[in-house]
Amino acid sequence: MNIGLIVYSQTGHTLSVAEKLKERLSAAGHVATLEQIETVGPVSPNATSVELKTRPAIDAYDAVVLGSPVRGGVLSPPMASYLEQLSSLAGKKVACLVTGFFPAAGWGRSQTIAQMKEICESKGATVCGSASVGWFSLNRKRRISEVVDGLTHCFESGQ
Repeated sequence: MNIGLIVYSQTGHTLSVAEKLKERLSAAGHVATLEQIETVGPVSPNATSVELKTRPAIDAYDAVVLGSPVRGGVLSPPMASYLEQLSSLAGKKVACLVTGFFPAAGWGRSQTIAQMKEICESKGATVCGSASVGWFSLNRKRRISEVVDGLTHCFESGQ
């Protein structure tokens, strides 16, 4: 399967998880390509929308992993802007990945995944899985491993 990992990462945390996922997907026999969403200039803390410098195309991919940090309990503005600009995700298998500051998923990560799923499904995607990592969790390394395993399985099992 040809899988695109489309990631916005402000601090590098989301990107580091996506890189591990890319390695695992490649080892499982998939063609995995990591592409980053970049903004024009820095993203201000009060931004609700941003201008994007890069908008990775998804047409060539059979499936897509969308990765983003949580910002203020919701989807980061760069990923929100990117998803808003996509005309369709019809026929795409999609997995959602988020990272957040707090160890508890209820402090923004769960809400952000729900928001991403809703946007993707409204554009015709089949959401096959989702996962999140709390960056300041004592079990972060183990959680990253679980996330990578779970999302890889999502694309192998036909779910």
